[in-house]
Amino acid sequence: MAFQLFFIEVLIECGPVIALLVQALVLSRFLNPRNRDYPLAIVFSLVLFLLTSAGYFFERFREYLPRDGKASVDQTFILVYSAADLFMHVLLLALMLQLIRKTLLSLGLSPRIVVPLAAISFLVAISAYNYFGSADSKKTLLQTRQVVSFWMVLLNLYWWTLLLRKRQLDRRVLLLSAGIGLMMTGQVIGDGIASFSERKGWMALVANLIMYGTHFACLYTWYSAFQPSYATVSETKKLDPSLT
Repeated sequence: MAFQLFFIEVLIECGPVIALLVQALVLSRFLNPRNRDYPLAIVFSLVLFLLTSAGYFFERFREYLPRDGKASVDQTFILVYSAADLFMHVLLLALMLQLIRKTLLSLGLSPRIVVPLAAISFLVAISAYNYFGSADSKKTLLQTRQVVSFWMVLLNLYWWTLLLRKRQLDRRVLLLSAGIGLMMTGQVIGDGIASFSERKGWMALVANLIMYGTHFACLYTWYSAFQPSYATVSETKKLDPSLT
C-alpha cells in the first residue's frame, strides 16, 4: 500500500511535467516552415500544451486559493477545462477527417464519403451530449468526450483500412494516424478502467499508467512524423505484396 501511494504521488507530480516537456518538443517541430502543412495539428498541439499547463499549475497552486471561494473556483475550472478538452478532441477529429480525405485522394478514390463521416461525427457528439445531459455539466462534458474518443477509435480503424491499401505509405500520415490511434485507444481503455474502479485503488493507478503511456507514445510518433525531411520528400515504405 505504501509503495502504491508513493507511486501515485510520483505519477501525479512527474507525469504532467514530463508531458509538458514532450509536448514542447512537438511544438518545436512547427518552428520549421516545412512542418506547417497541417494547421489543425499545430492548433491541436498548442491547445494540448495550454490545457496540460493549466491543469498542472491549477493543481500546484489551488491550496493558496481562499477557502471561502475554493469550491466555486474548483467547479468553474473543471467545467472550463472539460469544455476545452472536448473542443480539443473536436479539433483532432477534424484533423482525422482532413487526413482521411488526403488518403482517399492518394488512392484515386472519391473523398465524398468524408462529408457523411463528418455528419455522423456531429450526430455522435450531439446525441451523446443530449443523452448524458444533466445538471452536472462537467460530468456531461466528460461523458460526451468519452463517446467521441470511442468514435475516433472506430474512425481510425477505417482510416487504417485505407492506408493498408496503399503500396507506398506516406510516413508522415502513417505516423500521425498511429499517434492518434494510440492516444484515443489509451483514453478509451483508461476511462473504462477508471469508471469501473470509481477512480480508486490500484485499478485507478493502472488507468492512469495506460493513459500516460499511450499519451507519451502518441507524442513520440508525432515528433517523429514532423521531421522536416518528411515534408520535402515524402519518405515511403513499400508494402509486402502479400498484404495487399
